[in-house]
Amino acid sequence: MGSKMLRYILFSFCLIFCFRNKVQANRYGTADTSSGSCDLTDFNFGQVKVGVEKYEDSRCELAICVEGSYTIRSCNEVPDFDENKCEVFTKSGRYPDCCPVVVCEKKDFYNLAFIFFSTLKRLLNFHYI
Repeated sequence: MGSKMLRYILFSFCLIFCFRNKVQANRYGTADTSSGSCDLTDFNFGQVKVGVEKYEDSRCELAICVEGSYTIRSCNEVPDFDENKCEVFTKSGRYPDCCPVVVCEKKDFYNLAFIFFSTLKRLLNFHYI
């Protein structure tokens, strides 16, 4: 491949990485952890032990309990998009990998890039915030 083509591919991957629409939401709160756990029954997680991350794969959520507080991580709603130019990708798995991603323009190329970056993210054990 020529140098120009490699630069185009690298630039395209950078655009996808920078402009992808995969947004997660975080909820924070204080918790009485004197019993050694956070009571997260209001969020349908039940009791979560301090220092433990508890996944709820059916809702694509994660609860984290630390001394005195908790964090609930979930996916945001998929924004409105032009179905003629964009596509929604949803994969199974654990949060945040199960969050939907909206990708626009050149669907086949972006599908390939989505697979590439998902694999790279898994290999590097990298999570988007």
